Amino acid sequence: MDSAGTGPATGPVAGPPGHSRLASAVVPYYYPSQSEQAYLEHRTRLVRRSFPHALGVDDFMQRVEVALHAFGFSGDNSIAMVNLCRDEVTMTLKQRIDRVFGSSFNTNGLGGVLTCGVSGVRAGLSHAPVCAATGAERYVFFSFPHISIDARGVKGAISRPGRPGQSCACGALRGALEAIRGAGLASACKVPGVHEPLDPEMSILLQRLARRLRYEGVGEAEARDAESLDLVRITQVAERTITDDLEYLISRTVDAERADYAIVTGVQIHSWSPRFEDEVPNLEFVAPSTVDVVVRGVKTHIDLLSLPAITPRQAELLAAEHEHGERHGAGAGARSANGAARRAVCASVAGTTVREVEAPYLYRSPDGDKAQRLARLVVHAPRVSADSCPWPAWQSRLRAREPHRADDSSVHMDDEHGEANVKGNK
Repeated sequence: MDSAGTGPATGPVAGPPGHSRLASAVVPYYYPSQSEQAYLEHRTRLVRRSFPHALGVDDFMQRVEVALHAFGFSGDNSIAMVNLCRDEVTMTLKQRIDRVFGSSFNTNGLGGVLTCGVSGVRAGLSHAPVCAATGAERYVFFSFPHISIDARGVKGAISRPGRPGQSCACGALRGALEAIRGAGLASACKVPGVHEPLDPEMSILLQRLARRLRYEGVGEAEARDAESLDLVRITQVAERTITDDLEYLISRTVDAERADYAIVTGVQIHSWSPRFEDEVPNLEFVAPSTVDVVVRGVKTHIDLLSLPAITPRQAELLAAEHEHGERHGAGAGARSANGAARRAVCASVAGTTVREVEAPYLYRSPDGDKAQRLARLVVHAPRVSADSCPWPAWQSRLRAREPHRADDSSVHMDDEHGEANVKGNK
């Protein structure tokens, strides 16, 4: 194996019982002979090559909770305003935020772009707890674009249950990156406020990134160079762009005379197995960027890295409290290849604590060989047309006799020709 952990192997990959049936003989990414700590340290190094200050997600959230508590923020007196990408894999972070601050108000957008505007932010602020004694409110703003760096160190690659091959995270940022490489910055730098009616968020994301790149001095040639502008760099640019947008929206919506607030931003990083159903641990990291608190109008910058990491025992206790008490669509704890509960891998490595996470899917296989068993059963099953599957008897009662509303000729999605369709126009 090469230093990046992605080099070719000469023979089958070693793995835990049942692992070799799914593991590649070419790409080694899991060696159970390594100690748990050495293995997790290797995985952490792969992430930190691109994000040097990345922390395990549980360690990150514990540090945030401790730091904000020192300035008076808690789940009892604050509302969390959470801005993530719309991708369901970002739920691993949102769930941890909700455990600390309760149900959060989300302002999610493709790639994490903020499209909610001042009305969206004000809506969330209006839900905040109010101090009975002072009438003050407290808000905690979280904002993170995301990226995948899988267990082999491949940037952008992520495996999803039930989908063959590799998916991408973040797909929206990769789409914006490809658009900029293909057409250049100038074509993406449209007049602010102009967007595509059928693709508003993506067009706004592309415009914001292109304008930011120009602001940071990136020229057309550099923007089209795949080595100069890759997925990691565009993700980092997105973080700076979205953080600036968030701070601007806060300046237009938050009254610092009657409210305290915190801003926590960075990049969410998924380090998952290249094959969703195998035994390779899925890990989650956060690379923190801005952590600020504003209390009574005074801003304080917080250095999360100065706080000590939680211990593996503390990480296990936090996970056990969640897994035994809740089921956020992820299942109650890690499962081995035969479906039995097993201890998640966890260790303190390189100044942080890393613990295996459960991916946020309800429809994931409960054990590692389910897909293989189904494939074997299909061989012996008769071929059945999808159309031959009977609908439930009560389905017919769901069908309305008439459409809920008649067709009309109103304006659709900011159609520029819609004015001609207004009733009464000739």
